[in-house]
Amino acid sequence: MPKGVGQLVLALSGAGFPLTQLAIRRLGRSGAIVVEGVAVLLLTRDAAMIAGGTPSRLGRGPAILLWLETAVAAAATLFGLRLVFDATARRHAAESRPTRFEAVRRAAVGGLFGLHTLRFRIYLSPDHGRRSAA
Repeated sequence: MPKGVGQLVLALSGAGFPLTQLAIRRLGRSGAIVVEGVAVLLLTRDAAMIAGGTPSRLGRGPAILLWLETAVAAAATLFGLRLVFDATARRHAAESRPTRFEAVRRAAVGGLFGLHTLRFRIYLSPDHGRRSAA
């Protein structure tokens, strides 16, 4: 991947949580669908990587992060579903003082983007987080 593209993706990933909040506030249900789609996409990609044996090729830390990101992506997907179908939940998502449910959803989405950003940063390193040959 060209360095500039990698840095752009890294920056977008780092800004992922605020962008999801903006999408929900500005676009309502459509924004919630986009946010849910991103969570599902990351969950699917992580699950496919695990099924393909990627953790065995990674160092211990990056492998643990992959498993953790998958679990958090599942939580973000599960908690995000409510916003797609419930207008009240979307209204709470746009408020500055979240309900308990909304706080958990935000923690899951924020955690997902935090872990994704960290893992992507590792991927951009020279060894891509792979196990050392030694």
